[in-house]
Amino acid sequence: MSRSHTISRRTTAGSLLVLFFTWLSLVSFSAFFVVTDAAPASVRLPYNAPNPKRDKPTVVAGLNNFKCVPSKAHPRPVVLVHSTLLTEESWHPLFAPALVKQGYCVFALTYGRQAGVPFFAGINRLESSAHEVGDYINSVLKATNTSQVDIVGHSQGGILGRYWIKYLDGAGKVNKMVGISAITHGTLLSGLVTLGQITGLLDPFQPLVDSFCLGCYDMITDSEFMRKLNAGGDTSPGVTHSYIATKYDEVVTPYQSTFTYAPKVTNQLVQDLCKLSFPEHLLMISSKVVMRWVLNQLDPDNAKTANCLSALDWY
Repeated sequence: MSRSHTISRRTTAGSLLVLFFTWLSLVSFSAFFVVTDAAPASVRLPYNAPNPKRDKPTVVAGLNNFKCVPSKAHPRPVVLVHSTLLTEESWHPLFAPALVKQGYCVFALTYGRQAGVPFFAGINRLESSAHEVGDYINSVLKATNTSQVDIVGHSQGGILGRYWIKYLDGAGKVNKMVGISAITHGTLLSGLVTLGQITGLLDPFQPLVDSFCLGCYDMITDSEFMRKLNAGGDTSPGVTHSYIATKYDEVVTPYQSTFTYAPKVTNQLVQDLCKLSFPEHLLMISSKVVMRWVLNQLDPDNAKTANCLSALDWY
């Protein structure tokens, strides 16, 4: 083996070790601040459970208007489902106001609070969070007198609807499901999961991670939850699925795991729309290129080209 190849392999291994121990440091640091009475098991808090240490009185006009009447042009409400760690406020800067402006009835919830953990959401057991999302969608359907919604989900938010459809009471209640960097098949977290398995540290650290994120291990590739979610197929009958990913995703890795290759599924890499688009995982919902693509999935009859010029769109 050449000296350059040896150096390259050592550099790669060293980078993985740095990433892994950085992650362990963050885990330990975060756990230090977790309230000591954090729930040892999943406790389902109500969706939109208040969190005064995190919530701010930000308002998007038209969002979560339970008196909204869907129009003929947009007959189904759109429900926005946020990612792990974030809240419904993550949709406020771009997606919520843009969809409202397009004439949709738009709804977003905060789900997945974990007892004893301030600031964050989307961290409870994924099955519990799927129940919350389903309960919320049922309330939207009742308020808007509709039979179906369209779901736009970011990361974890891109799979909870599928679980609700498959195992709870969501069958027939979703028409379109649009996943933005959806964690469709789980994640290897930029190699950290594999490294943890090799070193034997993955399982021993689960109780520590569970103390502030009961759902984190549910999202690992080949976890019990992921096997159950994708058993028998990774799409939902009667639902139009669309997925968009970024090659710079450091959370859902490999980024191709966002996609599913079942018939009639749309898979899109944002860099194929605009080579100058460089969003990583969290910034996908701040991208106007992604915004335009999502609008096209929701309303293909009035689609406009999603490309680099979409960054100039005004919502």
